[in-house]
Amino acid sequence: MPNADVKESDGEQAACVYVFYGDEFLVKEAVQALIARSLDSDLRNTNLIVLDGGSLRVGDLVSHALTPSLFPGPRVVLVEQTALFMGKVERSHVLQNLFEAWSQERRDAALTAFGRLLALSGIESAAVTREPEWVHEVAGEKLDADQMTALQQIAQAFLESGKRVEGPTDEATVEELVSGSFPEGTVVVFTAAAIDRRKKLVKAVEKHGRLVECAVGKDRRGVGMERAFFDQRVREELGKANKKIAHGALEAMYARCGKDMRQLHSELEKLAAYLGSRVEVTRADVEEVFTDFHESVFYELTGAIRAGDLPRSLIALHENLSGGAHPLQIVAAIANEFRRLTVARELLFTVFRPYWKPGMRYESFIEVLGQVRDERRPKKSKEKLDLLALKEYPLYLYMRDAQRFPIDKLIGIMEAILEADVSLKSSRLSRTAPGAILENLLFRICPPSRT
Repeated sequence: MPNADVKESDGEQAACVYVFYGDEFLVKEAVQALIARSLDSDLRNTNLIVLDGGSLRVGDLVSHALTPSLFPGPRVVLVEQTALFMGKVERSHVLQNLFEAWSQERRDAALTAFGRLLALSGIESAAVTREPEWVHEVAGEKLDADQMTALQQIAQAFLESGKRVEGPTDEATVEELVSGSFPEGTVVVFTAAAIDRRKKLVKAVEKHGRLVECAVGKDRRGVGMERAFFDQRVREELGKANKKIAHGALEAMYARCGKDMRQLHSELEKLAAYLGSRVEVTRADVEEVFTDFHESVFYELTGAIRAGDLPRSLIALHENLSGGAHPLQIVAAIANEFRRLTVARELLFTVFRPYWKPGMRYESFIEVLGQVRDERRPKKSKEKLDLLALKEYPLYLYMRDAQRFPIDKLIGIMEAILEADVSLKSSRLSRTAPGAILENLLFRICPPSRT
């Protein structure tokens, strides 16, 4: 359901309870459309109640939903981004998104994911300490030392932000609320990243209310967004800014676009501002301004390669290929990663030489980094290979992983990447089995263990 719009215009009766789930941008868009239909603008200050799903108190929800308003007219009670409808099977997915957002310096996304993780685990934020026991309970799986350190840092940032999770939510009470009746004109709306249809609460909403999936339409080949959906969204968003787009520019934009609606919307706003008084978006404009979405898609693959984990690397490779990533994009992502590792290796033997110790933990690295940055300020530029300009944790990961690659091995890997790039561009195998070329590259980077 690309636009995630509630089908009330086709004669379907409006419900009293809604759960919108899926792509966060589309969810917010659908909820705003529902609010616009339900409440006049002059009622939204008094008759729209918004609750944080991450720190939801069921008593407050019940009180707002069942207590008649002092103000006349319809009411909407909105519970944003709750984990109520998710199952513990989604925990690994949330954990992966958490580490990915943190490493990419998307702080707000990481803190939101951490709140969901606590809620899914039934742990109060007040119980979070710097001791390692709670980390295993929240993660539900084995973490390495650096992941534990990162999770503890995220927890500290979560608490310092003022966010709170009150512990296990009484789902039975919420189920009873959903199955009951509300004062006339009251609508209760939940938003969620995902749902587990096996849960009683989800089945109660399905029976008594409306489940609305807000999903980005996918291309049949898995390359990205479904093309008609993409074209319509781009033209609509640019039209709001009185801009239009040439066919060649639309083709170039689609080639760079992934499945992230929020990023697409942000890039279109940036593009419209870049045009100024010009009306038409050209291919050159797209190539100059529009960010290639695919770089972050390869996070799991490059992380596995850096760790020397061949099985996980092969799994991530085929996930990217089945998801529509172009083989040349994958090679480019691997090449960029090893360029950074080469720079990190150089830093180990230059500016970090007096301070770095093999196996250094993150806490010690922070102290060292302060001294290094005092001596050598990072460049104020957008140069991707200026690693000292990175945030502390991503920089630490590069320095740690660079220890595993002697300089002669890094040179050999860059030569193997070049060979793979040439093969993908010129050999017959590139047309019939490009995955085989990429698999061979991974075997050269991460040789199988003799054991």
